[in-house]
Amino acid sequence: MKWTGKKVGIALGGGGVRGLAHIGVIQVLEKEGIEIDLIAGTSAGALIGGAYATGMTTGEITAKVDAYLKSSEFEESAIKSMGLSFSTGPKSFVQKAQIFARNQYYLVKALFSPSILPAEDFQSLINYLLPDVDIRATLIPFYAVSTDLITGKQVVLHEGSLRQAVLASSSVPGAVEPTRLGEWLLADGGVTSLVPVHAARASGADIVIAVVVDRDLPQEADIETAKDVLYRAGEITANALEAAELQNADVVIRPAVGDLHWADFSRSHTLIRIGEEAARESLEKIHASLPLPRRFARFARRFLNRVQNHDARHTGSNPDPS
Repeated sequence: MKWTGKKVGIALGGGGVRGLAHIGVIQVLEKEGIEIDLIAGTSAGALIGGAYATGMTTGEITAKVDAYLKSSEFEESAIKSMGLSFSTGPKSFVQKAQIFARNQYYLVKALFSPSILPAEDFQSLINYLLPDVDIRATLIPFYAVSTDLITGKQVVLHEGSLRQAVLASSSVPGAVEPTRLGEWLLADGGVTSLVPVHAARASGADIVIAVVVDRDLPQEADIETAKDVLYRAGEITANALEAAELQNADVVIRPAVGDLHWADFSRSHTLIRIGEEAARESLEKIHASLPLPRRFARFARRFLNRVQNHDARHTGSNPDPS
């Protein structure tokens, strides 16, 4: 049943591979019968949110992710190579030597190119997960948040190619080449909005459920060089901007993704479960934030299910699986 009145939106934040936790969060919302009226996504949140907006189930999205991770495109990609560099798992001497050589190559490439990863690698991932459709054709209204490097302003894409919008929202500065779209030079939406709460509000959401999958700010960081100081300052600024935006959310869900690097796929299968756990822990707050008609409908469904199950036990028939 499609409700009128107040709209419920989800704001899915950026975080690279940590964004797989979004699948687990949405899966819990599905099971709870919580209808989503619109989706705003930044970077990884745009990728997962865009896929769900097209009508895919969380199971189908998970299957597509698994297929990509087993594909030759991923095996041969620079994304996997970079992820291995930051993986905390054990490495042989040969692997360590390969990682060192690769990192030196990336360092040199960064001096002469706008990115260290080829856009084709990200495009391959996006093509695996998303159909080639216009954003306006999605079943759930969808908004991809990006940043124009020329004007410094946030750009919310809600029409045109879904794949191109997600690529623009996911173009991590320095790692992936910016996307040229008309007069815009678009980079990762996380530059201006790591969790797009404001974009969800501006797009018509009355209630916003925000999902945060960025890395925890390390408390034992090595701050010894000028590069370390600059990087740390950038992290602190991003955290402060994010905290200010999250104050405008009705519910904030924080899956325990730790400090996993955005390109490290070594724990991809556990991230969905982590998202589920965080969403379940937030269910009380989520239901309390919903419009009154939806809360009443949930109560009515539960009451009817109990009656049906009670009747089934006394008649010997199978209970309604819903």
